Amino acid sequence: MAGAAEALKRVTLELGGNDAAIVLAGNDPKETAPKIFAGAFQNSGQVCIAIKRAYVHESIYDAMCDELAKLADAAVLGDGLQQGVTLGPLQNKTQFEKVLGLIEDAKSDGKIIAGGGRAEGKGYFIRPTIVRDITDGSRLVDEEQFGPVLPVIKIRDGEDALSRANASSYGLGGSIWSKDLDAAMDLAGRMDTGTVWINKHAELAPNIPFGGAKLSGIGNELGEEGLAEFTQMHVINMAKA
Repeated sequence: MAGAAEALKRVTLELGGNDAAIVLAGNDPKETAPKIFAGAFQNSGQVCIAIKRAYVHESIYDAMCDELAKLADAAVLGDGLQQGVTLGPLQNKTQFEKVLGLIEDAKSDGKIIAGGGRAEGKGYFIRPTIVRDITDGSRLVDEEQFGPVLPVIKIRDGEDALSRANASSYGLGGSIWSKDLDAAMDLAGRMDTGTVWINKHAELAPNIPFGGAKLSGIGNELGEEGLAEFTQMHVINMAKA
């Protein structure tokens, strides 16, 4: 943005995110956990719109944590070209060390129930990590980790989760998971993010605009709205003869 300002060039920026998944009462943990896990750990968490924090209703909290931990323990790390590998390494040493630091902090803020550190062998591999009994105020919850670690926060209800999710300075994406679609739509309409998914996460399409709110960016990509970012309005205003 600073580089473009001198010549008044317009910019669109898709920046970081701290996407929250709000999982309401009534979800079946065995059914929902694999979808949450996939949304959080795709590309080992190195996706701008990956789930970075999960807010789970107290009635299913324990079961959801258990299911997520099982999935993390079952993940296969290695070279993505090898058959059966499900997660690869972090992209660089700086990010690798940052994520390890966040995990180390989380040990005093919550309880690690899967993973918890680097994997054996060569490369920037971190075991997929699930942290429970953690809450807002921890670095792992408040910051974008951009790596294979997911904090799971217990909530009383959707309003409790929404207020926590919206407290972030980021607003790229988020998701609501509920059997009650009316309740999900109500929460989605009040989630302060560029995109909200319901009962799914991180689905993009070329005809659907995508952009962030707050510190997650300005402008849009994709869709007609994204094309409009590359145009200049030209108005001709003529008086009657």
